[in-house]
Amino acid sequence: MQQQPDGTEPTISANPPTKRRSSALMLIGMILVVLIVPAALGRTQMPEPFDQSAVDDMQSSAADVVFIGNSLLLTRIDPDYLSELTGNTAVSLAVEGTAPGVWLLQLWNVVTAVENPPSEIFVFFHDDLITRQIEFTGAEDSVLVEKLRNPDTARFGFVDLSKLSLKDKIKYAFISIYPIANSKSNQQSEPISSIGATLVGYNDQEFTDAAESTFSFANIRDQAGIIQQPKFHGDFYDVIDDSFLPALIRATDDIDANLTIVRVAARPNTDGSPNEPESLARYSSDLSIYLAANDVRYIDMIGHVESGDIDAAMYYDGYHLKNRFRQTYTEFFAEWMLASNEGKGTAP
Repeated sequence: MQQQPDGTEPTISANPPTKRRSSALMLIGMILVVLIVPAALGRTQMPEPFDQSAVDDMQSSAADVVFIGNSLLLTRIDPDYLSELTGNTAVSLAVEGTAPGVWLLQLWNVVTAVENPPSEIFVFFHDDLITRQIEFTGAEDSVLVEKLRNPDTARFGFVDLSKLSLKDKIKYAFISIYPIANSKSNQQSEPISSIGATLVGYNDQEFTDAAESTFSFANIRDQAGIIQQPKFHGDFYDVIDDSFLPALIRATDDIDANLTIVRVAARPNTDGSPNEPESLARYSSDLSIYLAANDVRYIDMIGHVESGDIDAAMYYDGYHLKNRFRQTYTEFFAEWMLASNEGKGTAP
């Protein structure tokens, strides 16, 4: 190696231009492979067809009571146990990670599609989720939405790509290529409590195993020091008109069913006091007034926290109950439903 005229060694770049260009081209190539190859292999060929089996299962169940919600519902209500306690056939459409957009599709295209629809419908939510205009609380599952869209009705989807930002359009395109949920063939199973499982491609045993896997650690681990803060996205009257709640109410009115909206309580503070900021308490009050004006029953489970019937030890995180308390919570509801049917019930 020749020295410079001043006697110093020549400076050599750690990342010569040719190497940087090669790395950039390699990165671009990898991105193209990730995005284009799956599409070329048919991952985006055809959307999933509407899942008629969910309607068939609902029809064969002859359900009197239907529960709709996400994992918060899964950890609180055992529909089979509720059926035993009340004598009314109950089914659950609970699917983890879902939100009002999916719940409305379930009402429109599954519940109201049967010849003899249920007389009681319960929708579970947390914080102010019931008035948020979203379909999922986590990663979107395009396959699930496709299976709930009924092309025979005008009410089957919500995504308007023209209104999405460039970032959201890219995200939506990516999700359509790499759906979160695998598209499994529908498997026959008992209709009671398994319709939600059918929609995501599980049979009863697979769904039970998955639920146990998800919630089993809750029975051996205490997270007493972890408090998740409740979420608030705007005053009730600022968000109600753009939400799915009015459509949920109209859907139940169409089948002359009684709708009950249930807000689950966040995990209490370590001293046992409710974990609810003033903004959410005000939101709950406004929601209660709105629902009463529309002949919809409302249950705010924070009352059970205030009475001490539900405490922090029953939770394994900020919102989900430990699996062993699922029957206890179900009993709360069975007791209230029986009293309500006798005309003596007050919200649990």
